[in-house]
Amino acid sequence: MAAKGSDIASDEIIDTKCCVCAGKNITRQAEKYCIECRDYYCIPCTDTHKTFPLMRGHKLLDKSDFSTHGLQSSLPSCPTERCQIHKAKLLDMFCKNHDEVVCATCLAIYHRTCQDIHSIPDEVDNLYKQSASDQTKKQLLAAKKDVEDIKKAKKQLLSELKIQKQRATDSIINYRKELEAELKRLETESIKEVNAQLNSMERDLQREIKESEQHINDIEQSVAALQKSNGNRSQEFVCVKTAQKKIVTVKSSTSSFKIPTEVKISFPVDMKIKNYLKQLKILGHVSSEEATYKPGTAYKVKQQRDIDIKLKEDNSGCNIYGSCFTEDGSLLLADLINRKLKRLDLSTDTIIDHLDLEKRPIAVCLTNKQEAAVSLNIRTIQFVSLGDKMTTTQKLKMDHKCVGLSFNDGKLFISDEGKTVYIHDISGTMLHKITTDKSGNPIFSNSKHISVSTNRDRVYVADTVKGVITLDMQGNYLSTFTDPDLVQPQGVCTDKRGNILVCGYISSNIVHISEDSKTMLGIIKTEQNPTSVCFDPHQNRLVVTHFNSKYVKVCELE
Repeated sequence: MAAKGSDIASDEIIDTKCCVCAGKNITRQAEKYCIECRDYYCIPCTDTHKTFPLMRGHKLLDKSDFSTHGLQSSLPSCPTERCQIHKAKLLDMFCKNHDEVVCATCLAIYHRTCQDIHSIPDEVDNLYKQSASDQTKKQLLAAKKDVEDIKKAKKQLLSELKIQKQRATDSIINYRKELEAELKRLETESIKEVNAQLNSMERDLQREIKESEQHINDIEQSVAALQKSNGNRSQEFVCVKTAQKKIVTVKSSTSSFKIPTEVKISFPVDMKIKNYLKQLKILGHVSSEEATYKPGTAYKVKQQRDIDIKLKEDNSGCNIYGSCFTEDGSLLLADLINRKLKRLDLSTDTIIDHLDLEKRPIAVCLTNKQEAAVSLNIRTIQFVSLGDKMTTTQKLKMDHKCVGLSFNDGKLFISDEGKTVYIHDISGTMLHKITTDKSGNPIFSNSKHISVSTNRDRVYVADTVKGVITLDMQGNYLSTFTDPDLVQPQGVCTDKRGNILVCGYISSNIVHISEDSKTMLGIIKTEQNPTSVCFDPHQNRLVVTHFNSKYVKVCELE
């Protein structure tokens, strides 16, 4: 007899359990298997399954068609995916002529003439090997990574486009301000001209008024003298003669006077200026050029120039040991000798701001759009606000030397010009101290400048003895790049396009390396003893600084 609460007798052997009933702690024998649902059903649950409209088209297998081992993991080898064209049909046929899986309807319509047709459930062992799945998975993962890299690159381009848009907007605003300044100058000069004309006319009129007043006074005196001499014929004669002479003098003096009916000062404006502006649609032209650089090829120097960055107040010659670009395209220069952080405007080739520091700066990097960090030779990281005028903010005191400096995702990467690279958080807490690889071998000998990779997943350290060393973001050693043409690597940067640029202090060059393959793509020659390099991808511009030089070299690349 069947026990209460159960439809199956306790001594009955259950080959395969109904999945739905098992979820209710009820044990029933499965009689059907649904390919789409991948579940086993007893007869009552099968009836319930058929009542749902969306499930009516599901393919159900009889008990005799699936495994009788009683294990739910032993699923029948039947396709579950439906045809995109004929939604109710399963993709259970394979056309070898076209190397395509199809449904029965597709087979009847589009593959009637094909000879090599196979039933997937019946012939899957002959058609398919597990190794193909593993290989396909690898290919899918590789394809996924390629697409993710493309997506990441496109997102980076989008981010750069937004920065470029802001720069273009700022350029328009600044140009408008320059035009306003010129208009203000023209206004001032025009008003000066009007005032000068007024002053000239006023001087002439005031002089004539004063002369007229003098003549009036002389005439009044002659009239008074003539009246007073009445009765004294001799005196009267004298007064008449004197008055007649004055009359002649007055007439002669005033004969050049003009009596204008009106006085006018006008200023007919130059309509050419206004008419020219009215003809313009915009203040310039919009350019949307793509970078000319092709990945995997060497940069070429299109043109270059040297900029004098020595200030009048500098006590000695310059020694720019570190450099980096800001978000607005200006250049920050760490002047070691003069203890200054200088900001260079490359559109005018002038130092537009500088900041005196308490000790000698070595390296500089951005921490955000409005802040930079500078390593000082007193085991200190000094933060600097990049407003209209640069100002010092907080500083971090370290218990080790601070030479090379880079920042990424809230972390500071600092070299000590020795055998160690440190990773600190933004508050100064040490997170990692990197000295050896996993085998215990020393990684560094003389660590200098540091740069973060284009994808921000690796760190490059220029070591004057060992070469360009690559670490992951946790500080684990990955590889070392060396080349006979690169002697004593000093400065290092990335171009945000998958390339590393390293300057050789002794070889006096900049070596162009591919980030992926770690192969050298090209060499750019420069003056003796380069100390730092930085790259502006927006302007395709490379900047190189040199030991004990007041000049910064700017290379326009293609």
